[in-house]
Amino acid sequence: MKPLLLATTMFVAIATPAFAQQEPAPEASQAGSDGTEIIVTGQKASRTLQDTPTSVGVTTAEDIADRNLTSVYDALAQTANVAVTADKQSFSIRGIDAFNVSGAGDGALASVYLDGAALPMRAVRAGPLELFDIAQVEVYRGPQSTLQGRNSLAGAVIIRTADPAYEWSGRARAQITDADGGRRFAAAIGGPIVDDQFAFRIAGEIGRSDGLNYGATIHDDYDPRQFETIRAKLMATPTALPGLKLIAGFLHDRHAWGGNTYVEFEAPYTPWDRVTLMNTPAHETVKSDIATLDASYEIDRHLTLSSVTSYGQVRYDYSYDTDWSASAIGTGHAYEPTDTFSQEVRLNFDFARLQGLIGGYYSNEDGRGSYSEGTQRIVFSTIGLDRQLVAPPPAGFGLPQATANYVMDLYPGRGVQIDSLLVTPKQTRNKALFGDATWEFVDGLKLHAGFRWDHEKQDQALDQTVTLAQPLPDPASVPIAALRPLVAGINQIILGQVSSANNVQPPSTVSYSAFLPKLGLTWQATRDVALSATVQRGYRSGGSGTNTARARYFTYDPEYTWNYEFALRTEWFDHRLTLNANLFRIDWSDQQVRVNLTPGNNYDSETVNAGTSRLWGFEVEALGRPTRTLTLNAGVGFTRTKFTSFNVDTGTQIFVATGNEFANAPRWTLNGGATWKAESGLFANINANYRSAAYQDALVQSSREVDARALVNAKLGWQGEHFGAFVFANNLFDARYVQNSFVNGDGRLLGVVGDPRVVGLSFEGRF
Repeated sequence: MKPLLLATTMFVAIATPAFAQQEPAPEASQAGSDGTEIIVTGQKASRTLQDTPTSVGVTTAEDIADRNLTSVYDALAQTANVAVTADKQSFSIRGIDAFNVSGAGDGALASVYLDGAALPMRAVRAGPLELFDIAQVEVYRGPQSTLQGRNSLAGAVIIRTADPAYEWSGRARAQITDADGGRRFAAAIGGPIVDDQFAFRIAGEIGRSDGLNYGATIHDDYDPRQFETIRAKLMATPTALPGLKLIAGFLHDRHAWGGNTYVEFEAPYTPWDRVTLMNTPAHETVKSDIATLDASYEIDRHLTLSSVTSYGQVRYDYSYDTDWSASAIGTGHAYEPTDTFSQEVRLNFDFARLQGLIGGYYSNEDGRGSYSEGTQRIVFSTIGLDRQLVAPPPAGFGLPQATANYVMDLYPGRGVQIDSLLVTPKQTRNKALFGDATWEFVDGLKLHAGFRWDHEKQDQALDQTVTLAQPLPDPASVPIAALRPLVAGINQIILGQVSSANNVQPPSTVSYSAFLPKLGLTWQATRDVALSATVQRGYRSGGSGTNTARARYFTYDPEYTWNYEFALRTEWFDHRLTLNANLFRIDWSDQQVRVNLTPGNNYDSETVNAGTSRLWGFEVEALGRPTRTLTLNAGVGFTRTKFTSFNVDTGTQIFVATGNEFANAPRWTLNGGATWKAESGLFANINANYRSAAYQDALVQSSREVDARALVNAKLGWQGEHFGAFVFANNLFDARYVQNSFVNGDGRLLGVVGDPRVVGLSFEGRF
């Protein structure tokens, strides 16, 4: 409890005297850092933060500017009970990784929406997530399956870009940074086309960076980065149709980078040298083109009909070094195109004591052009031959270890070189009916109820071709005659596995349906204090996958959670201080787990529903404006994760992982900051976020390999009416921390480390 006590004590000690000594500020329900009301829209209706029992962290446009946040991952890192990986390609909400917890499953566990369009996994890892000209980021913690549907078991991130307006406005920004050689240039402009009827907004940003890692083999930067983003919006509120509002948007985004963040951990290098030995430069590119149409029609003051349509094309292209070394052993290439169409229609109603919505949803995610190809070395340890040589008959050959080592050394690198081509076309269609309502049945008591009926259909096929890329040892040339039959037998095993890996499976279809209820109660104890209790069901759909060794696909069932949550919403000092808290427990059943069918063969694996787990914890967040020039914020999150049933055959051994914690699930997260804006234009912001240590693997947990880290960031400068100039620093005290590490096939230790201190200049203009 020390982190919680420390955060609470610091905030109270700083804030209480300041609040007590100032004149009351104008009333505002949940005032933001600029004193305005914070409205959240991620639950399909506009509500104040104080009227939302769901645990949600909000980053406003002013927060983004004040704290110099450039990516959605920066906003996530400053949200209680959210942890971001060091390479900013994944995150966890309440200890649940956005993409995977138990090493299995196909769909994501957290959804990310941009102006109503769900982003595919590749776009979430490195896509259109820059924060310039973003209006708000909302992070919903806990299952959001009732309103958001598939892939929202852990939560949802809702990103809303700035809308057009009927007043002219514009802004521009130029930034340079030192450690990575970064350059960013951004601009936005918008205004009326026809007064009070048509307006537009266009925003764009371009960025270049040399990266932070050096390729000692290629003698060049190994992770250079570049991106271009442009967004255009058109809004129509025609006077001929009162109550109608249309917002059409288009996004084009391209992110390209070195595609690898692993560096050498062993002599002659240290992790902080940020050196990689890979001989093949990696290239990873994500291109996104997304169009949206958000239409709403106010039928009368009680009813509003809304429609959100989106179509997106995301193209992922990745070339990489498959052996992670300076040797020219293998390269790979993957291409994943995803076309996504979605349509949502809903009717929102607002009567005296009853508010809510009912709607329908359809989506089609088409990834039928996906393939991967490459040349790589398959070492004996990954297909179980090392164990088979020493295992007693009849399961093995019963060789002494020394003899087994001699035989394996006859094969270069104790393995075989293969060429492979895997084509895995997949299409997922989803349709749903959903509803959500709040009924104040007596003064001060509100009943919340919701549901979602969700149906998903998946089509997947398989076409895999595997060939040997090098000759096998000739048994006749083995010096020890007694071992020649053994080498011939090993060759037959290898040829048999290569042959069995070649297969073509025609398209197959699997489908799943789920009913997801929600029920809650809110008691408005006083005008400024509300207590809520909610129970709801979360889910991730089942799916299908590919068994590489047997060249077949398999299916598995959905997994479910029950989420129990208590919420406290309070305001103090005439609404100048907000203190909110959520306490939760999650029970997870039918968890999707990866198992091996052949002991020792990592490629002969499939997914089954064999796990259960439990999570519990809390979030406490505070926001205050003790003076007109000073804003304070603080947050603390605690999550305890535990597998209550989790036994896995990894192929090399059987793990009894019951009692283990989730991977990348820190127990504690802390964040806080202060912003000072003087009337003269002088500006200062300092903010910090802390994440406790975590395990990097769900199975082997002898130590917490993911280091604890505390990052302090600052921004200082001057902001005039139209121009501002600032100096900023990320990771001000140059904290060093390891995100993860692993032993490569050649015995080298590699890993990912956090970014060093980065100092930069920012020049900003606006009108």
